[in-house]
Amino acid sequence: MRQSRFWSRTLAAVALLASPALVVAADMSGDWSYETSESWNKGPCPMGKSGSGKIEITQDGDEVTLVFVSGRKCRPTSMCTFDGTLSGDKLVVSNAAKVDDEGGAVKNEITLTFSGADAASGTSESSYTHPGGMECRWGSKVKLTR
Repeated sequence: MRQSRFWSRTLAAVALLASPALVVAADMSGDWSYETSESWNKGPCPMGKSGSGKIEITQDGDEVTLVFVSGRKCRPTSMCTFDGTLSGDKLVVSNAAKVDDEGGAVKNEITLTFSGADAASGTSESSYTHPGGMECRWGSKVKLTR
């Protein structure tokens, strides 16, 4: 009985140390490659396209900033910068801005789950709202590697 309890505790400790949340507790800062796929849209906005490029992540504790460096056009340029939090293996970043001279506003959110220190996957979702009442949404799947 005593020996089986030792092995049970040993295996539990090994499983805990191998968990993704502990791997992600490390700093995720640095350069990453991203790919988007399986784009969708609802409403009159045009369908997004699959794409790829580079992003840079900076992290201070659980506060994270994600910046698209290449592969994406951002108008205004502030729309390439996302702020948010990392909790365990889950990162949620977002941004919002008025994007045209008619008062139209865009909100973006990216939700990623890290599967280790070098990979993450999740979704991106955006919405546009015009003061005249027109609304649309679009998004895609997102994958990060480094």
